[in-house]
Formats: sequence, structure tokens, C-alpha cells
Amino acid sequence: MICARGVAKVYENGNQALQDINLKITAGELVYVLGASGAGKTTLLKLLLGMEKPTAGGLEVAGISLVKPQAKDIRHLRRLTGAVFQDFKLIPGRTALENVALSLRVLGVPWSENRQKSMAALAEVGLTDKAGNLVQTLSWGERQRVALARAVVREPRLLLADEPTGNLDAASVGFVADVLARAGDKGITRVVATHDSRLLERLQGRVLVLKQGCLQEVAGNGWEQTACGDKGGE
Repeated sequence: MICARGVAKVYENGNQALQDINLKITAGELVYVLGASGAGKTTLLKLLLGMEKPTAGGLEVAGISLVKPQAKDIRHLRRLTGAVFQDFKLIPGRTALENVALSLRVLGVPWSENRQKSMAALAEVGLTDKAGNLVQTLSWGERQRVALARAVVREPRLLLADEPTGNLDAASVGFVADVLARAGDKGITRVVATHDSRLLERLQGRVLVLKQGCLQEVAGNGWEQTACGDKGGE
């Protein structure tokens, strides 16, 4: 599903966000990407969605090369992917239901089917009673869950989530864990950037750690080098 070989990302200001990333993620896997603020987690997710291009190395997602992708390739990838970033990108002046339904509307799903699926997605994140509320009247955590419902409603092949539980209480973290688990039951590949141990405790997955742009994988009793940097824990 995802294959990265020696991927690096350097921004125009000279900041090296990622270096020598080597990674393979198979279809249906749940992969957590841990790391401090500024470690490169969001940059990695944006690369996987085609929002940023790698400076060096090879990167393929769902068979699509993202080194020099054509516009049609990016459009195809976006149709295969559900994504939740920390800015949510919800549409103000629209209800929670309307925001979720938009994800299916662009695919031409009839309204009766769209409404049923969108309400089911909101139920998954515990927001059935907020379906008719304008998104700007919702709490930050509720908006976060609306964005997650919008990402999963069309059952994408790939789900990318950037800190999906960052503003949530324990009960809402449970909703998110359940959504991720059900997505796995459907064979959806999930890559989740997080620093929330509550989520990892509720739903086990493969754990990667980004430190200063370098990737390591947690293996058994310690760290296993997968990209750059020294082996061993801190």
C-alpha cells in the first residue's frame, strides 16, 4: 500500500523535516507515528497525501508514484484517501451532517443513501445528537470527531489522521479507537500521527517514532533502527 525508499523532505527555508525514510506499510495495517512537535509527523502525512513532494527518494502510495505525480494521479489518490488534519477544514455555516455528507456528495451518491451513511458515521463518533448543529457552534473536540466521520464515511482504502484525539476526553478517545478498529475490519490502511498513549492502549498497532526527521520502529523490548540514527532507547 505504501512504500518509501530513502525519502527526504527539505523545505525552501532549508529546514530538513525528514531524512532517509524507508518504510513499507501493507494494506489493512494500523501504523502509529509518534514524535514530539516538529519531529516531522505532519510532513510525513502530507507526503502520503500528495500535499507535499519529497525532495529525494522514492514514494509510492496505492501504486501511485508521488515523486513527480501528474494532477490526475493526485486526484485519484485523494479519492482513495480519507484524511483528518489538525485544522479540520470543516465548512462554517453548514451542519455537522452536511459537512460529512459532502464527502459522498462529490462522489455522486444519492441523497437518501448519503444521509443514511453520513448519520451512521456521526453515530460512530458519538455525535448523532449534533447532526443538525452548525459546525461553528460545536466544541473543538466535537469538530475533530466530525472531521473523522467525514474521512471514514466513504470507506477509503487509506485513512490518514493527524492527532485525532488531541482535544478529546477519555470517552471520545474510545469512539476514535472504535472507528479505527472498524476501519481495519474493512481492510482500510490507517496511518495515525499521535502522542496520545490512551489511543495506543485502547487499540494496538505497529508503532513508529520520528525523532528529528529520522524514523525508528518500536520492536519487542526496545528500538529497532529503520532509517537513520543509532539503535537503542533513550
